[in-house]
Formats: sequence, structure tokens, C-alpha cells
Amino acid sequence: MTVPRALTPLGAAWRVLALLACLAVLVTGQFLRSNDLFPFGVLDQFSSGTDPDGEVVNTCLQGQREGGAPFDIDFGPRSVGIARADVENTLPAIEADPDLLAPLAAEYDRRHRDEEPLSVLVLCQRITTLQDGSAHGEAKFVEVTRWTAP
Repeated sequence: MTVPRALTPLGAAWRVLALLACLAVLVTGQFLRSNDLFPFGVLDQFSSGTDPDGEVVNTCLQGQREGGAPFDIDFGPRSVGIARADVENTLPAIEADPDLLAPLAAEYDRRHRDEEPLSVLVLCQRITTLQDGSAHGEAKFVEVTRWTAP
């Protein structure tokens, strides 16, 4: 049986620095309330439940081609290149500058080359009212902001 060697001062210093770096990233993520440092950021979407008589807000995208009817567009890497949560995290910035939706429209068009390009991309929310924890009535459609192709 071998006897473990004592930790050298350099080895101990390296481990302490690694621990402090991880703690600094974790604490920074908590104070900035950002998921940019995932998995060290906040995970506040899991920290509380939904009021059984409250509302459920579902962020959505709708596209429209020149002269066509609006249609739903999925979030994700195979559609607009970004997850819904990432859009929700930057919602105030997108509301302030709808041109931030332009890269999503460009990515959607790139993946659908056989179709006419989008002329409008709408960031929307479908709000469902709950009653005793179940959906009550139709979801309300709310347009958050709109990007129009130049």
C-alpha cells in the first residue's frame, strides 16, 4: 500500500485559486442576475411556483411575408438560432431596439431559402389566465415589439 504524499504549497495554492475563481463567477452571476455565466448564474426560473390563480406568459415569435398572413415561428437553433430563454433574458433591450430582432429574421430566412424572406417579425406573448391551477379561457395575444424589414 502506498502512502499519499503531502500536498505541496504550489498544489495547495493552485486549488485555492481555482476555488476562489469559481466562487467569484458564482457570486458575480448572482449579483448581476444574469445567465451569461451559466451554470454559475442565477436559475431563478426554478425558484418559485406559479400562482394557481395567476397568469402564464409564453413568449412567442410570429413572422409575416410580403402580403401573407402571420404565422408562428419556433425558437431554437434550427429555426431562428436562439432559445426562447435567451430572448426573454434580453426582452427590455429588444423592446427598446426592435432591430435586435433582425438577426433572428436573417437566420430564419437563411434556413428557409426556398420561401420568400420575412417582411415582419413580431415578438409576442400569449398570456393564459389560470383558475385553480388550470387554464381558464383563451390565451390573450400581446404584441411586445415588431421588426419590419428595411
